[in-house]
Amino acid sequence: MALGCQLSWYNGISTEDGRGNFTAYAGWMENDEVLQRDRDYSACALNAGPTVSFSCGGSSTASPARLTDFATYNFVANSPTWGNFSGATDQYNFGPTNHYLRPASRYNVGASGHYELNDKVDVYTQLMFTDYRSIAQIAPGGIFIGATSPINCDNPFIPAANLAAIGCTAAKIAAKDSVAMYIGRRNTEGGGRQQSFTNQSYRAVVGVRGDINDAWGYDFAAQRSTLKADQQTLNYFVIDRIKNALDVVLVNGVPTCRSVVNGSEPGCKPYNPFKTGAVTQDALKYLQAPGLQTGTIDQEVYTLTFTGDLNGYGIKMPAAEDGAQVAFGAEYRRDSLENTTDALLTSAALSGTGGPTIGLKGATQVKDLFFEGRLPLVQGKAFAESLGLDVAYRYSDYGKVNTDTYKLGLEWAPMEDFRIRGSFQRAVRAANIIELFPAQGNGLFDLDGDPCGEALGTTVSGVKATAAQCLATGVPAANVGKAALDSPAGQYQLLGGGNPNLNPEESDTVTAGIIITPSALPGFVASIDYFDITVDKTVGSFGPINTLKACYNNNDSAACGRIKRNSLGQLWLGSGLVQDLNINIGSLATSCVDVNFSYSGLDVGKGTLNFNLQGTYLNDLTTEPGPGLAAYDCVGFFAGACGTPNPEWRHQFRVGYETPWNLDLALTWRYYGSVEGYQQAETRIDRSYAAESYFDLAGTYEFNE
Repeated sequence: MALGCQLSWYNGISTEDGRGNFTAYAGWMENDEVLQRDRDYSACALNAGPTVSFSCGGSSTASPARLTDFATYNFVANSPTWGNFSGATDQYNFGPTNHYLRPASRYNVGASGHYELNDKVDVYTQLMFTDYRSIAQIAPGGIFIGATSPINCDNPFIPAANLAAIGCTAAKIAAKDSVAMYIGRRNTEGGGRQQSFTNQSYRAVVGVRGDINDAWGYDFAAQRSTLKADQQTLNYFVIDRIKNALDVVLVNGVPTCRSVVNGSEPGCKPYNPFKTGAVTQDALKYLQAPGLQTGTIDQEVYTLTFTGDLNGYGIKMPAAEDGAQVAFGAEYRRDSLENTTDALLTSAALSGTGGPTIGLKGATQVKDLFFEGRLPLVQGKAFAESLGLDVAYRYSDYGKVNTDTYKLGLEWAPMEDFRIRGSFQRAVRAANIIELFPAQGNGLFDLDGDPCGEALGTTVSGVKATAAQCLATGVPAANVGKAALDSPAGQYQLLGGGNPNLNPEESDTVTAGIIITPSALPGFVASIDYFDITVDKTVGSFGPINTLKACYNNNDSAACGRIKRNSLGQLWLGSGLVQDLNINIGSLATSCVDVNFSYSGLDVGKGTLNFNLQGTYLNDLTTEPGPGLAAYDCVGFFAGACGTPNPEWRHQFRVGYETPWNLDLALTWRYYGSVEGYQQAETRIDRSYAAESYFDLAGTYEFNE
């Protein structure tokens, strides 16, 4: 059972004249790890696309090693002489060592305070420091089946009984020739692949605020924040060292790296994946090396705001008691990021990283002018207890582009117990540093199978291909419709990266709602709000699955050009990948109804009951991916293009009971409606999930004040 601990402390003081106060706090947190093997439902990696029952699967990069040429032999090194590799029994279960919860520790300290120098000048500050450390772990790496490894036929680790099967004839052995072999061997001796994080963040705010006169006030603040992030990549093999450690010859009866003999790599230690229990610690020390990256994020914000109540100037509507209220000002913000990676990460020299981790450096800045105002139109009249207008506008200069955002809102209360509100808002989101400046690099995406593999001619993850299309996108005729194109782990490669010429996203939001606070039922509040949001010029990648759909389903030539298969036609090995760089493309739209009902103060026994219901009815969640693809609605779906589950209805209902004995109890019911897998085969038994309810019981006890 994983344990977690958290301690917090805070204290405050005020000056004797009441013009200032100071508050300080500190905290500490530490929690243990939770691995997938700690839960029975995740102790094994499940095979993709189950149609009869769930079954444990895994990866053909296994332990003991898988040795194959994908044509004439397929061995498992499970004994002094190899047996035939079986996908049912010899694949590696990569689930158990993955983290559900990372081990972590954090401590933080901070302080805030203010002091009124006089009735027009109040100086304030906020200070914060946090130190966070954690380790993320996934399954062990090792030698992944990808590029072939040249194996010399005089390698003393190869069992003599298997030499002929791998193509080592007597002549090749005598000539000390090499043969090509795909090797899949997990580094189970070295442990899981880990990312060790050390983050330290600092934040400081200083400001001055006060009243200019009875109508006007001001607030000027300067903020500086810094995050320093260091990361180590641990327990990974160095690819070039793998080649050296597999190239072994006998020297005076002792297995020795050829690179030691010829002096090209004197530190090499032989690695033997061809027999169980034959890996040495010396070999691991040679093969493994940490990857290092350091990063810094800095942010500066300077804000000047003026607020005014114009009632004193007589600026108000004839039917209103209160005058207009305004706020306006200016803001400057600069964000910068620099992430430096070492040569091992930059060159993708570590086996199992999925591609290069390339350094990043960039900065953005924006200058804003903003205005907000509220104008009461009618107050205290029949059928108009209050009627008010809200307006807002912001002009932003990002250097290359300028944007305008604005809001118009109206709120009407015919009586004190009932209120109606509605608004329209235009907003923008400029691309951030991560979207603008990252170098191109490889990653992974999930797919039930290659549409040109065994699923040829059927629909897989919404993609259906013909043999002619597969040939046109680089699949050799001999491999069309063959299992060699399908990744055993259901993971395929993509090439992602940034784009410094991205434009801001634009969104329009329409809201309408009611609030009910009946005076006949004190403590009861109900609100129902409708939202309709559209986002255009969305920043992001087209999506590798969308690219496959646009190519194979719609014959989009541009999409087909982004599919880069290796010499065998694969997208999961070697140079095979789908290009997926950031662009402005497509749009998003969603509409929903949020409900919130709460009631407090119901006396039961010696205590008090409180009720709260928060729920969302999702009406629309539509994505238009871009040219060549039809829009799709993810309401009630999950997986594939829809990602995480999007139930039509979800809610959280909480019942709290406050007692006079410093003990409070709460029962929470979380409900999620049923969902189906988006464009998943109807034969899959995990295609749909029924509605799910979770019940949480919590209690708090206050020992003293």
